[in-house]
Amino acid sequence: MKQNPLPQVVVTGIFDSRIAAKNKAVSKNRKTAMFEIELVTEAGGISYIDDDTHKIMPNLIICAKPGQIRHTKFPFRCHYIHLMVDEGMVCHALSALPDYMTVSDPAPYVEIFTQLRELFDSPEEADTIKLYSLILDLTYRLNLCARERRQRTVVSRKRYKTIESTIKYINSNLSSDLSLERVSQAMSFSPIHFHNFFKSATGKTLREYVEDSRMKKAAELLLTTELTLTDIAVRCGFSSQSYFSYAFKRRMGKTPREYVRQVNAQYEQSKQPPYEVEKTSVT
Repeated sequence: MKQNPLPQVVVTGIFDSRIAAKNKAVSKNRKTAMFEIELVTEAGGISYIDDDTHKIMPNLIICAKPGQIRHTKFPFRCHYIHLMVDEGMVCHALSALPDYMTVSDPAPYVEIFTQLRELFDSPEEADTIKLYSLILDLTYRLNLCARERRQRTVVSRKRYKTIESTIKYINSNLSSDLSLERVSQAMSFSPIHFHNFFKSATGKTLREYVEDSRMKKAAELLLTTELTLTDIAVRCGFSSQSYFSYAFKRRMGKTPREYVRQVNAQYEQSKQPPYEVEKTSVT
């Protein structure tokens, strides 16, 4: 049966740079020799691990692994434990953790670190067993947190890709039916689910976003083409030229023709010098 050695607890405690590193602004750059797990308790400086940098904030878990190069910009206060283990499941689990992650509920972690400190120097065999059970519990919780973090990242990427696909679909089909039913079907969502998802991601309902996109396209066509208002209305998905003019004025405060005249006038004015140079004769 394969052995799964338990970690050796080298040290555990509370680190406060204002006490342990008085008058120092930053710690020395060093190569870690073991697993260093820390739970930040106060906002402060910046943590550096290899090429990764993270602002120190409460509830941040820092997981430095053997061989990494790290230093810290103070102030910095945390619960910490340093462990040595070079094989087995615990080693693998700790090695797989991200360097930084934030826990939503720090209370169980604070309790674990507190008990670890209390049991660390105990000579009682029962306390040693409890100490290792706490290390296993900490490792389990950290891996569960990391797994949830990865899942949130996957969901965020899927959300981004869905919104990106939706925007491309809208911009490519401005002249077509862009109702909630049609777009949600194209994106393989139920209408209610898609409505909630789209609004939470963009801050707008699909209807508002579509109308904004159509108005932007209409304004572009008004300024860059010789198309008639009817043609622009059709290309931008408005039911008629009259409704397009009504909707445009409601949104822009001007009719389409008034909008074009104003923009053209502003453009012509911008080409004029800000003032006229007075001509004088030299005697």
